[in-house]
Amino acid sequence: MTETLRDQIWDATMEKLVAEGKLKAAHVMVHCGLDESQRQTVRRTLRALEEDGWLERDSPQSGIWRIGWKGRMLLDVDDETIENSQT
Repeated sequence: MTETLRDQIWDATMEKLVAEGKLKAAHVMVHCGLDESQRQTVRRTLRALEEDGWLERDSPQSGIWRIGWKGRMLLDVDDETIENSQT
């Protein structure tokens, strides 16, 4: 089965959340080896993950996504990583 670009973005996002509890779109782009032409796909995917509760932001303009309620509930992220992601 072929992995789509959205699958790659989703996977990179989950890995970054488990490791650090927060991320920027640029981090996902670097992890996936994407170029500037794919930035909007990354942002759309991150917004969809935000709508589903996996991510959250302080405001719609914020460029930093943090682990959302669903991620805190279902991913294996330690409490210290979650606390550190809030700063």
